[in-house]
Amino acid sequence: MKKSCLLATVAVALVELALLASPARAQQPPVRPSAGPGIALVDVSYIFKHHPRFKAQEEEIKADAERAQMEFKRVNDAIAKDAERLNEFRPGTPDYKAAEEDIVNRRMKLQGSVQLQKKEFMQRDAKIYYNVYTEIMQEVQYYCQANAVSLVLDFNGDAINPDNPGEVARGLQRQVIYYNKDLDITPYILKRLGTPPANPGPVGFQQQQPSPNGLR
Repeated sequence: MKKSCLLATVAVALVELALLASPARAQQPPVRPSAGPGIALVDVSYIFKHHPRFKAQEEEIKADAERAQMEFKRVNDAIAKDAERLNEFRPGTPDYKAAEEDIVNRRMKLQGSVQLQKKEFMQRDAKIYYNVYTEIMQEVQYYCQANAVSLVLDFNGDAINPDNPGEVARGLQRQVIYYNKDLDITPYILKRLGTPPANPGPVGFQQQQPSPNGLR
């Protein structure tokens, strides 16, 4: 009987030693929660930079602005040339006053045209931004409805240049400081809008069906 009790005691001790030596009893790192489909991230700025039609429309505005600037310069040079001819008239004479008044009126008209043209370009640019942003939001909404996503955050995934104080300052103000890359739906949205990024990443959620709203 004493021998049996001794063997049992030894067995229990061996089991306890085995448990203490087991890796399962060692300090384990905290378990990372799985990336569920309820939250997603999208880099709207990146999409604007790589959106093909947005870039084409911006280039069109830029070309129109350059042509308008050249025309304004031509008119301004003509006014300046006529202003030099004022020396051909004696100050105070009717001809001098008429020429001077004509130059002043033309300069005022030119300034007004420049301001109106500038306003037109700003309105065109704002409309382009609005249309593309609306298109992005439509695709994000479709994605969320198809994947049961409840919240989408805009974030900036660009790397920070430590030699650029401005970039460092903006980086310190980022709202998203860490994220699971599977939550980034930017590549999917950009691909739906017409062109994939250079290195598209995984969407991370279920496979998509064609958009019911007719967008690509």
